[in-house]
Amino acid sequence: MISKYKTFPGGYKFTNISGQPQEKLVELKIPQIVIIPLKQGFGNEVPPLVKPGDKVKAGQIIGRDDNSVSSPVHSTVNGEVLEIKKINYFKQEINSVIIKSDGTPDWQPLEGHNADWTKLPVEKIEELVYLSGASSLDREGIPTRFKSSIILPQDVENLIIHGIGSEIYNLSLGVLLAGKKIFHFVDGIKILKTILPKSKVYLALNRYHKNLIEQISKLTSGLDWLEIQPLEPKYPQGYDEMLVPTLLGKKFPYGYSAANIGVVVLNIQAVLHVYEAVVEGKPLIERTIALCGEGFKENLHIKVRVGTPLKDIISQRLKENIEVRIVLNSLLTGVRLKDLSLPINRTYSQIISIPENRNREFLSFLRPGVKRDSYSNTFLSKFLQFFKKELNTNIHGEPRPCISCGYCEEVCPVGIIPHLIYRYVERNIIEQTLINYGIFDCIECNLCSYVCPSKIPLAKFIKDGQQKLINLGCDRSLRILPYFDLKGLEEYRGVK
Repeated sequence: MISKYKTFPGGYKFTNISGQPQEKLVELKIPQIVIIPLKQGFGNEVPPLVKPGDKVKAGQIIGRDDNSVSSPVHSTVNGEVLEIKKINYFKQEINSVIIKSDGTPDWQPLEGHNADWTKLPVEKIEELVYLSGASSLDREGIPTRFKSSIILPQDVENLIIHGIGSEIYNLSLGVLLAGKKIFHFVDGIKILKTILPKSKVYLALNRYHKNLIEQISKLTSGLDWLEIQPLEPKYPQGYDEMLVPTLLGKKFPYGYSAANIGVVVLNIQAVLHVYEAVVEGKPLIERTIALCGEGFKENLHIKVRVGTPLKDIISQRLKENIEVRIVLNSLLTGVRLKDLSLPINRTYSQIISIPENRNREFLSFLRPGVKRDSYSNTFLSKFLQFFKKELNTNIHGEPRPCISCGYCEEVCPVGIIPHLIYRYVERNIIEQTLINYGIFDCIECNLCSYVCPSKIPLAKFIKDGQQKLINLGCDRSLRILPYFDLKGLEEYRGVK
């Protein structure tokens, strides 16, 4: 069933940005060395099950802990364990298994998988999803009886699967769902419904992908538990905090997760991994990643083994003679990737490379700006749509006093007033008023900073204000707990 188009107040639609990934997929060769962090995706770090000198197979579980909220971790290559050591990975010290590959591409399948998955008992399907590592995907994992999420399968009331493409750069659905993969995707949805039997399933897709919506609608006709929802691809529609109120009409407990209110949110690639685990017995040993931005020689998609060092992926693909900044997954909120010796993990979807530009531009606001993206109508790019907009790291102007233009208020997807909160925090007025103004409702999308014509880092001031309130003993849960019946609170707080 296809529902009527919905949207939310605020937000911003990025259009005609250069550096978008082509509908081209390249499979990278097996790496010589992989570094496998024992914490990937949702959940706690797991203890290693191997030691230096051990021979391992691709797909073999090398880390597992059934007693904590976690999912197994696998070797992604055939080879030998060289060492196990801690690495600084996303500001955490994580134990990692370093494996030397023998270069062979085969992998060890999971026992008990079945091409006719409908013949499998529910318990076996859950086990395959868990043992594959797919249960670690997205913000709160996929609930199974194996403590892979903070809630159990019977606690899930709604399952939201999304492929909206609201970020500046996005994976191509044409690549992810090419050929038979669209049938695999539909089967993946059915598998998830089987292990989450009480859930109503929503499939949120970009409303402009009409052919895809029509095709999936035909493949899912007769499924009264599935609702296809076309959505406007404006940022940050892909956030859990926006999907829940848009699709379900429910308030979101800001500061907590969708799982705390019985909702699981997954992206399309996660559903495909579920299919591969149950039907093909394939562990989560590789990812499809888009290489985006003007810093790459070619923007395309790659299929790469988890644990491959970044330098092996991008060093020969970056443009020469320019300095670039590498960012993970989102240009507005993603982590800057400085150490290219570190590996990719299960959470990678996009690697973004944009040119560094530190040059001061005199009277930048007077330039025509035919290749600049702007929320206001001050640049010609608003009217000359045939020019691709080019992004770099320059903010194109120095910070200036707030002019109360209201742009940040217009785009804020959760209805707070960033410039008003900024004035309090900037003057170090940390008091109850900030809580009343909804400072803890911020979802850190950074859109307010992006549209600010005065170049004020509004999102940073909001985050600083939150931390100062917390330091004074103000807890955001005081606003949340009286109004929500939250599930899995203890488990949520226990996940590191």
